[in-house]
Amino acid sequence: MSSRSGSRGPRYRNSRRHRQNKESIKALKQEDIDYLVQNTKYDESEIREWYKGFRADCPDGTLGKTKILDMYSLILPSGNAQVFVDQIFRIFDNDGNGTIDFKEFMMATDMTASGSPEEKLAWAFKMYDKDNSGSIELTEMIEIIGTLYEMEGVPREKAGDRAKIIFGALDVNGDGELTCEEFVRGCMEDPELVRLLNSGGLEEDNDEGEDEY
Repeated sequence: MSSRSGSRGPRYRNSRRHRQNKESIKALKQEDIDYLVQNTKYDESEIREWYKGFRADCPDGTLGKTKILDMYSLILPSGNAQVFVDQIFRIFDNDGNGTIDFKEFMMATDMTASGSPEEKLAWAFKMYDKDNSGSIELTEMIEIIGTLYEMEGVPREKAGDRAKIIFGALDVNGDGELTCEEFVRGCMEDPELVRLLNSGGLEEDNDEGEDEY
């Protein structure tokens, strides 16, 4: 009897350790919750509810590119889901393994729920301010505007000149950096960019004959 229970002991301990490891993978860190509360429109209870669904669909704690593309193709039927997803993975998938975690997924999801131009611009700024310094440079500004253009169905090549004009007008002290507030304010003072973000693309503008950006 004792020999049988002794032989079962190590297997039980290994099984328990395996379950503990799985739970550690599944656990949502409070620091991630705090970050998402601060940087998205969701409160803690909403984030935990999202996490339950995410964990059910992605038990290993990561989401693959193919699956997230399928999801955003439904969420963004009139936008360029491929461009959006490529951008998410370009920024977040640092090791190039083709997956993102829950926090990164929620940051991206927050963008799809951002309706106003101000919200879209602020989100885009956060995406590129990866070191959380609170400022961006001209090259990052061009990338941000280019991404927003592509998501709205406008050629990325049109973004460079627009970004340089906005950046030059706002960088009055010549330090080569803009804060999020300066970035959003400057973009909102550009009527062509605001019209683009409000319209969700060029379809409405083409009807009016205003398709130059």
